[in-house]
This record gives sequence, C-alpha cells and structure tokens, in this order.
Amino acid sequence: MERLLIPLHVTGAAIVIGVLFLQSMMIVMMHRLETEEQRSGVRMTLIRVEKFIYYPILAVTLLTGLYAMRVTDALRQGVWLHYKFIFLIVLIGLGLMVRDSLRKDLASKGKAMGVHVLIFIVGFCVVYLAVFKP
Repeated sequence: MERLLIPLHVTGAAIVIGVLFLQSMMIVMMHRLETEEQRSGVRMTLIRVEKFIYYPILAVTLLTGLYAMRVTDALRQGVWLHYKFIFLIVLIGLGLMVRDSLRKDLASKGKAMGVHVLIFIVGFCVVYLAVFKP
C-alpha cells in the first residue's frame, strides 16, 4: 500500500503546485487583456479549474501525505518534516491569496507578480526537501 501512496502523494503535490503556479501566472497575464469580457472569461475558467481540479487533488494529496506520515512514523524520524509543514502552510496562504484575486476584480499587477514569484520559490523549496531530505 505504501508503494502506491507515496508516488500518488508526490504526483498530487506536483500537480497542486503546478496548478497554483499557473493560476497565479494567469492572474498576472489577465492584466494584459483589453476588455472586461475577456478577463471575466479567463476568471471563470480559473475558478472552475480551482473547484474541479485544484481542491480534489489537494484533498487527495493531503490525505495520502498524512497516511504515509502515519505509516512510516515520519514524525519521530524526520527533522525536515517541520520545515515541510511550514512551507505547506505558506503555500496554503498563497493559494488563498490567489483565490481572493480571482474572486475580486483584479489585484494590482505588483501584488499578483509577487505572489507568483513566492509560489515558485516555496514550490521549489518543497520539491527540494521532498527529493533531497525525505
């Protein structure tokens, strides 16, 4: 069972980080669209991606991660697990900022770009810790 859950968890984490990264990039790119109809179409598509792709895969990733953590007894062995939790909380916060930017009109271009860069940096740290500090 563990041989199935770990690859599922890692794949889900990569998809979740990728979708969050692409959503934040699309919010930055929405600033370049000329009409409100174009922006509302992109916004509607991104909200559907969030509801039907991001949240289900996030739930599967969190559940498989918690189960794998329990099975492998990672809390007692892993010093790096605490850093992974911190990065997870930061990613959830950045995801909430992306969601708020989608729900509202448009966030400022600087804020949207800052969130986009932070998602990239935190996602890189999560992948680094998953690969080199398991």
